[in-house]
Amino acid sequence: MKILVISGFLGAGKTTFIKALAKHTGREFAILENEYGSVGVDGDSLKDNIPPGKVNIWEMAEGCICCSMKGDFAASVLTIANTVDPEYLVIEPTGVGMLSSIIQSLKEIEYERISLLAPVTIVDGYSYERYRQEFTELYRDQIAEAHTVIISKMEQAGDQERALLEKKLREWNPHARILTAHYTQMEQDWWNSLLEKGYDGQLLKCEKAGGQELPDTFSMSGVFLESPEKLFLMMERIIFGEFGDICRAKGHLKAGNQIFQFDVADGRYSVTGMEKEQAGKVVFIGRDIRRQEIRRCFYTIKNPDGASRRAKPLRVRESAVHREKIPVITC
Repeated sequence: MKILVISGFLGAGKTTFIKALAKHTGREFAILENEYGSVGVDGDSLKDNIPPGKVNIWEMAEGCICCSMKGDFAASVLTIANTVDPEYLVIEPTGVGMLSSIIQSLKEIEYERISLLAPVTIVDGYSYERYRQEFTELYRDQIAEAHTVIISKMEQAGDQERALLEKKLREWNPHARILTAHYTQMEQDWWNSLLEKGYDGQLLKCEKAGGQELPDTFSMSGVFLESPEKLFLMMERIIFGEFGDICRAKGHLKAGNQIFQFDVADGRYSVTGMEKEQAGKVVFIGRDIRRQEIRRCFYTIKNPDGASRRAKPLRVRESAVHREKIPVITC
């Protein structure tokens, strides 16, 4: 799971930028929203403007993930990694969050399955001077810790005005990649680079010798289907490209009351019965794999009475006894 933090002060345009990121990259990713107030608004806006199936959206409200909700934030990120395992997780902190603290929290839980991308900060160009004076420490931190600084709301500004603002930004961050043109004017390679550049500046995109991109892989365990018909329908959907460009898929799982092994290769598939019950495991290899769509096909949890359930997004709720926020998975 690759994590991209998109920071910025209140009203800078973080949510609008995330919508554009989803549109231009076409990637599937999860989004973790941090609302400072008790009611989440940005999450609803994202749901209304991003096509269904492209993202899963979580919200953490009534606190800031850089301080008062620091422990819950780290736990939530790990929960998303271990239960949903998206290829990308986009984190939108509250506008009053310290980017350095957020980065530090993520580095404490970073390991071979979680990597941190180069963070982005959105700066409202016309409000820069005011916020620089009124919220100096916070504003400096968000700009100084970013690897890419994107100036928003200056579409009508002249070249001289943009150059002056860039000069001021470099006083706090001389090494950042600063975008003075509006991001809607950028080419596809620029958008893709936001999801490929690691925190250390190295590209995370795996390539073969000669520059050919390696196929991606996605796997799940502990899964099952409600009937054999659902399994055969899924095989057909794989062949017709509904889950992306899948060149290879295989696995064994329970479908209804029977155990099956399936194999997909070169546009053909086979399904055979198995006598010995196996823990459901599936693997998909290819390009542009639609992970969210694949997850929706499987059941992974059982009720005490044996009824099947699908896992739903993580949310943060308040304990009525301890009055503390705890991350939970609702099903």
